[in-house]
Amino acid sequence: MRSFKKMSLVAAALMASTAMVQAADLIPAPTHELPPEIVPVASSTGWYIRGDIGYTDTDVNGVTFQPLPDLLPQSFSRTESDSTFTLQGGIGYQVTDYFRVDATIADHGSIFFDGSSASGPTFDCAFLFPDNANLDPSCAASDTAELEATTFMANAYLDLGTVNGFTPYVGAGIGAARIKWSELNNDISCDLAAGGDCLNSGGVDYNTSADSTHNGFSDTRFAWSLHAGGSLDINCRVKADVGYTYTRIEGGDFFGYANGGSRFTPGTTDAGVSGRSGDIELHTGRVGLRYALSDAGCSQPSHQPQVVYK
Repeated sequence: MRSFKKMSLVAAALMASTAMVQAADLIPAPTHELPPEIVPVASSTGWYIRGDIGYTDTDVNGVTFQPLPDLLPQSFSRTESDSTFTLQGGIGYQVTDYFRVDATIADHGSIFFDGSSASGPTFDCAFLFPDNANLDPSCAASDTAELEATTFMANAYLDLGTVNGFTPYVGAGIGAARIKWSELNNDISCDLAAGGDCLNSGGVDYNTSADSTHNGFSDTRFAWSLHAGGSLDINCRVKADVGYTYTRIEGGDFFGYANGGSRFTPGTTDAGVSGRSGDIELHTGRVGLRYALSDAGCSQPSHQPQVVYK
């Protein structure tokens, strides 16, 4: 009997242990997942080239001139200048994801200039039409010329972060501008306060006008600029760039005294500068492309597979 009880207890103990093992197999073992290891993207730093086409609106901030070397300067009463197409090229370096620099050359083409002036306290029209001085004549001058401007700029930009491939930026630059003024054509018309035309007492017709030309000047001046815009990734090496650039060029010499002398000093030419322009402002909207010279920015982030421990 005792042997039977012992065997029963052993059998019960074996059955209980088997049930516990089976129950343990039903409970999932704890797992430990490690975060994915992210391999950083290869740096997008490196050299790039750029090309842009734009449209420039130009302002010439005033023109002063001396009718004669011993007279005080006067100012044009009106100055206007046309818009023109602009071509720009350059090379740059992406220093970090947020900072880059480049050097650019921009040709602003030929800009038509139109100005006008009138006789004033320091320039009486009686100089031009002396036989009508007693009639108190006044003068109105129309002046036309062409301006060519080429800018050479060193620029720095802050890229303000990229969202869905779009990167806004701001920048500034300093450099120089090569300015070339064409010959100035000057047409001075006479207007008599007492009426009539500009005839002298001998009946010689002055044709109510005195046409003259003036040599234009060329020089290199200081310039600076401000930039704002954005770029859009076309692929890992090419970006489309749309932006606005404000450029200010220092004022300087514009035109000389009349070629061949004036109406009141025929046959002579006064040497020196007669007209000077104020600062020249260029407002340029442009579109273009930037092309990276290396494929460093083409590397993609990679993720190692998750490791699961049971």
